[in-house]
Amino acid sequence: MVSASNFISADKDLLVSSVNAFLPKTVFIPLCEDDSEDVEVTVSEGLRVKEGDVIAKNRSMHIHSSVPGIVRKIAQMQYSNGKQGLCAVIDLNGAFSYLGRKSVRQDWKNYDSSTIHFLLKENGVVNTFDKEIPIFSQIKKCLAANGSILVLRLFDSDPSYVTDSFIAKHHLAEVLEGAALVARAASAKNIVIAYSVSDKDSLKSELDNLLARSNELLGPNLEAFTVGMDTKKYPAGTMHDITAAIKKTYKSDLFSKLGKKDLFIDSVSAFSSYNAVVLGRPVVSDFVHVTGECLNSAALLNVRVGTTLSDIVNQCGGFKRKLSKIIINGIIAGKAVSSLDVPVNRGVKSVEFIPVHKVKIQNTENCIRCGNCRKICPVHLWPGNLYRVAHLQTLETACTSDKNAHETVVLCTECGLCNAVCPSRLPLSQTISLLKDSFNEK
Repeated sequence: MVSASNFISADKDLLVSSVNAFLPKTVFIPLCEDDSEDVEVTVSEGLRVKEGDVIAKNRSMHIHSSVPGIVRKIAQMQYSNGKQGLCAVIDLNGAFSYLGRKSVRQDWKNYDSSTIHFLLKENGVVNTFDKEIPIFSQIKKCLAANGSILVLRLFDSDPSYVTDSFIAKHHLAEVLEGAALVARAASAKNIVIAYSVSDKDSLKSELDNLLARSNELLGPNLEAFTVGMDTKKYPAGTMHDITAAIKKTYKSDLFSKLGKKDLFIDSVSAFSSYNAVVLGRPVVSDFVHVTGECLNSAALLNVRVGTTLSDIVNQCGGFKRKLSKIIINGIIAGKAVSSLDVPVNRGVKSVEFIPVHKVKIQNTENCIRCGNCRKICPVHLWPGNLYRVAHLQTLETACTSDKNAHETVVLCTECGLCNAVCPSRLPLSQTISLLKDSFNEK
């Protein structure tokens, strides 16, 4: 673990409110966000759509138009994860169905688990705890594995952005209620709420007050627990870190087998679930922390899905320094994109615009076997060895032919610290992620 202060953005404590992003003239809505499933596009060129209309769907979620307008075309574009995929290009035109309108609250406690499960799929909720995954499919896996615990993280997994902690601070009751209805959909009997004990404005007091009326807020059949996390250290928000803290805090059989069979969600996912089920609103916008020394101003924006990075930059006053790199979802473990034309999707929590003088030389060299990656790994792996396993063979055969790689690669939390300390600038974390995907496919 390392000090998180090395990665905290300068504007973190300055963002005290969010604002709605400007409405773009054209949105570019990603249609294949879950690339593990085939997508059915339900619109065509020239079709008029309303805000919230379903424009594509797969077995795990529906994708909605974030604006009213006319579909100009379906085209290939780069996504925020660096991959290419289909986008619906929609020109803004017409009145909004949800924006600026009051929603009628539904009493989800009268819904059974299958109804909530269906509504989460129908309204396009994704879980952004780790990788962006439809929450419908994660609940299915949890049900199949007989998981009984839901874990809710109220702070940011990467200390360079503030999105999850901001939503938890300003919408804590809604976040808790959203987590409770997800727990009902997953048939979970217990919820553990992980909060930061290091934040200047700790949520503990408000959290205790809300949990004092847990029957009213969470329902009568859900037992709530809390665990404090030291977010001054990184990593603190992975499944591994939170699981270890829970087992240390509660030495009981209830949590002895806590792990992948259970469901881990964050503030963003819980809040989206609340809006989807309680207010009947599909996911058509994201809270995005926009930061970086290139910008004239930073902000926490509520951005329409499909808004390009270029439109976001314009709202922040443009650039005051020459841009060198764009990082999505955190400076430590995030991904770089190469274009301002990339659209925001449901999994984008932050965008950082980095100037030239902040970017180190990126040329890769041969591994010098310094051992830095091994020393810093929080789960005691040797990333350099796994990197060599992958590159001495093909990625498709590395895991199946190397037993040690099989056994260790799945333990990686993808925190990105190995990349940060590698003097040879090797893509260690990215390679291990590819190895994990290869192993899972087998």
